[in-house]
Amino acid sequence: METIQSLRGQLEALRATQRVAIIGTGLRAPGGIADREAYWQALAEGRDLTNELPEHRRRTFADDWDGLLSRGGYLKDVLDFDAKFFGISPREARSLDPQHRLLLEVVWEAFEDAAIPPASVAESTGVFVGITSQDYRLWADGEPSSSWLIGNGHCFAAGRIAYTLGFQGPTMAIDTACSSSLVALHTACRALAAGDCDVALAGGVSLVLAPRSTAEIQRTEALSPDGRCRPFDARANGFVRGEGCGAVVLKRLADAERDGDRILAVIEGTGVNQDGQSSGFTAPNVLAQTRLIESVLASAGLTAADIGYLEAHGTGTPLGDPIELEAARTALGSPRRTWHVGSVKANLGHAEAAAGVLGLIKAVLCLEKRRIPQQAQFETLNPRIELGDSGMTVPTETVPWDSSAGRCAAVSSFGMSGTNAHVVLSSSDSFERVMSPATASGFLVSAHTESALRALAIRYAVRLSEADYPAFVYTATHGRTRLRFAAWIKADSAQEARDALTALGNGTEDPRMRMLDSAEAVPSEAPARAVLSLPTYPWEKVTYSIRPLGVGDT
Repeated sequence: METIQSLRGQLEALRATQRVAIIGTGLRAPGGIADREAYWQALAEGRDLTNELPEHRRRTFADDWDGLLSRGGYLKDVLDFDAKFFGISPREARSLDPQHRLLLEVVWEAFEDAAIPPASVAESTGVFVGITSQDYRLWADGEPSSSWLIGNGHCFAAGRIAYTLGFQGPTMAIDTACSSSLVALHTACRALAAGDCDVALAGGVSLVLAPRSTAEIQRTEALSPDGRCRPFDARANGFVRGEGCGAVVLKRLADAERDGDRILAVIEGTGVNQDGQSSGFTAPNVLAQTRLIESVLASAGLTAADIGYLEAHGTGTPLGDPIELEAARTALGSPRRTWHVGSVKANLGHAEAAAGVLGLIKAVLCLEKRRIPQQAQFETLNPRIELGDSGMTVPTETVPWDSSAGRCAAVSSFGMSGTNAHVVLSSSDSFERVMSPATASGFLVSAHTESALRALAIRYAVRLSEADYPAFVYTATHGRTRLRFAAWIKADSAQEARDALTALGNGTEDPRMRMLDSAEAVPSEAPARAVLSLPTYPWEKVTYSIRPLGVGDT
C-alpha cells in the first residue's frame, strides 16, 4: 500500500510540473479585432468577419486572381509595420515577410498583456511559432538579396523574435500545416516542463498574400464555393481561407503563482499524434483523433466528464466534420450531461497555421466569461453527424457555462499533414484576484516617439476607472517596457490621472505631469504586483512592399 501511495504521489508531482499558466495573450483577427474583449464580443454575437479580397492585393498580381474563390477572413493593412520601433531599416522591412512583421507586434502586445517587460526575462524565454505560408516569397522581382533570404524563411520568423527581443531560450518555427500553432504550444509546454526555459512564447500566424496557394487549395475542392464556412451544418460545403495571428505567454503554473502573475487559464495537458495510414494522405483518421483526446485526458488525470466545451478544428468540410465529431463523441460523450462544441472558423475562416492559437484564445475567453458563444453559420445539424446519446450539442445562442457539464475546455487542431494536436484548459481562481498596492499616487507612460506617447496617453485616459486604478498604476509603470520618451503622472485618483493624461495627449501643460530624462529613474518604489489589461501600444506604421501597389495605395 505504501508503494502504491508513493507512486501516486510521484504521479501527482509529475502532473503538477506539467501544468502551465497562460499569463498573456496578443492577437489579430479579421474585422479589425486586436484584443480579447473585441474578440469576445464578435464571438458572442456570432458575427461573420469574412470579407472580399482586398483590392490592392488583387491588383498586385493583376489577372492571377481571376477564377479563384477570393472571399475569406482577411486582415486590414497587412503591409503596414512600425519598423522603427523594432530598429529595422526601411530596406530590410520591405524584404521582411509581413507575417514576421505581424508576429513582432503581436508578441510585444502579448508580453505587455502579461505585464512582463521582455528584457526582464530575456535569458530564460523560449519562442515557438507555427507558420506555413510563404506567399510573400512570390513578390520578389529580380534576384533576392541577403535580407530577402532571412526575411522569408520559416526559421527566421521565430529567430527574428528572439533576436529583436533578446530571448535566449529554445527558439523554433514549426510547420505541420493547419495544426502548426497548437503543436507549437505543445512543444512550448514540454520545454517548460523539461526546464529548457522559464517563460515561453507560443503562437502562430497566417496571411494570404498571393494567389498561388489559394489556387492550389482550390484544386483540392476543399474551399466553399459560396464563400461561407459552416462547421457542423447541413449546408457545409468547405472552408474559406482566413488570416490571423495569435500569441500566448506561458509559465509553469507554480512559477506564475509564485510571481503573482494574473493567470488567464491553466493548461492541464497537451498532446500530439499522427494519423498514420488513413483513407488518403490528407484524410483525417477517427481512431487517431480519438486516441489523442483520450491520451491527453489520461496524462492530465482527467476524464471525459471534466470537459464542458470543445473548440473543434471544425473546418466545415463534408468529410472532416463528421469524422471529428465521431472522435469527440467516442472520447467525450456521456448521456448524463450536456456539453458543447463549436468552431471559430465560422466567424474568421480557416486561419491555417494560426487557427489553433485563435481557437485556444477563444477557449480561454469561454473559461473567463463562463459562457459558450453561439456557433455562427449554424442552423441544422449535418445529417452525416451522429450525436446519439453523447450529450454533445452545438449552441445556437450564447449560453451560460453550466458547471455540471464539466469544468474544462478542450481545443483540437488537425493538420492536413496528418499531425494532430489537442489541449485541455481549466480556469484559474486567480483571474479575479487583484493584489492591489496600498497606494497609487503616480505612474509612468512611455513610448518610442513623442507622437506615440501622446496617442498612448489618450488610450490610457479612456481606459481608466477608479476600481482598477491601483492595478493600472502597477501595470503601466512596472509591467511595460520603459521606452525613449517617458512622462511621470502624479495623481492620487483615476479622475486626476485622466485629466493629466488628457493634457499629455493634447500637448498641453498640467501640474501633475512632467517629462522624464532618459536616465531619470521612476520616482516610486515598486508596489505589490497587480496586472490589468491596458490598451495596446499605438504602432506608427508605414507601408512596406517589395512590389508597387495599385493606384491610390501607399
